[in-house]
Amino acid sequence: MDTDLQGKFDDLLDHLGSYQKVGVACSGGVDSTFLAHACCRALGPDNVIILFGDSKLQSSELRSTIEERLAKDLGPEVQVRKIEVDPFGQAAFVKNARNRCYVCKKYIYTEFLDYLSSLELSVLFDGTNRDDLQDERPGLKAIKELGIVSPLVTAGFHKEDIRRAAQALGLACADLPSNSCLATRIETDTAIDDQHLRAIEAMESYLHDRGYHGCRVRPRSNKVFIELLAEDIEKIAKLQERSSIIAYFQENGYDVVMLELGGRKR
Repeated sequence: MDTDLQGKFDDLLDHLGSYQKVGVACSGGVDSTFLAHACCRALGPDNVIILFGDSKLQSSELRSTIEERLAKDLGPEVQVRKIEVDPFGQAAFVKNARNRCYVCKKYIYTEFLDYLSSLELSVLFDGTNRDDLQDERPGLKAIKELGIVSPLVTAGFHKEDIRRAAQALGLACADLPSNSCLATRIETDTAIDDQHLRAIEAMESYLHDRGYHGCRVRPRSNKVFIELLAEDIEKIAKLQERSSIIAYFQENGYDVVMLELGGRKR
């Protein structure tokens, strides 16, 4: 790491070291995995409980491999707890209004806090970083209301800092594309159901199998919008590739297949 980044990382470890035992909300993405790694370094893996919200909002592939993924970056002794959650039991979540993420985050983190309370723990960390504070993220309101601690914000980490630090530490998560739950693909005010989510998962899995990792698929009536990493735009522009993908989506009921030309950042 360069001097500035090393200084941030040292500050992070110092901050984490002021706690005795903590829980870390971990989605398997680079932000929360990097934070969990830092916690294990500062406190030792025996004093870190990793909490993963196991629900239908995640892909089946992620749900089945989360322990293996985290063990690569946190070590075989990592304590991962898959907390089964069911956001579909929250009527406001199913309604899918603009506050959906707030409702979901508050429900899931309350479940995490309840679990930690059963272990006589009260501290829950999450992987929010400084860049997240600049976006409109209803979930941040839930984090504040529940008293969740965001150490990456305190230590001044932006997204690029996290990726650079994760790469310097040799973490497998360093290059993972940013991701979010499947419900984010559904248009606001369109009710969420499991059938919707599984269809989106299947379409994204199809693109993953073609090499488009980090893609997102957003159905809208008889149209579908595809978002790819910027470096994959050239690949999909080739006629044969494009034709195969169009045929797949049309076979699944989408007459119009549209591509976000700006591309996604990792």
